[in-house]
Amino acid sequence: MKLTSAEAFELAVVFRDAAIAVGDTKIKNWDAMTPKQRKDLEDAEWSLLNAASDMVTMAVGLVLDETQFALARLTGVVGSARKALKRLDDIRKAIKVATALVGLAAAVITRDFGAIAKSAQGVADAIDLGSLGITLPKLPV
Repeated sequence: MKLTSAEAFELAVVFRDAAIAVGDTKIKNWDAMTPKQRKDLEDAEWSLLNAASDMVTMAVGLVLDETQFALARLTGVVGSARKALKRLDDIRKAIKVATALVGLAAAVITRDFGAIAKSAQGVADAIDLGSLGITLPKLPV
């Protein structure tokens, strides 16, 4: 199963919360447990905390991968729009492309990845790529 950075962060929180629950159980039942039971719960608590920490590390790596992909896609879309604006003779189409670029810039500023993807597609849709001889960069998935 391939995770997104958001999913990895969410799992890190879930496992950290589970570690806290194990720790709470250990403290609540301390007097009723044998030393071995205490150690078993302590070991489980630390294993879960370490796993949560590893998931955060993984999520940060995924964010970097996603950011690199997004940056390449965004620079490609914006570059294609810039080329299109230089070649367009239709002012209405130029305004449509410019407006789509403003929407993309706003989405980037808000850091809303869903809006960024939608706005990037909006810029691509605003450009009649075929008639201008422009192709968007193909990036690995």
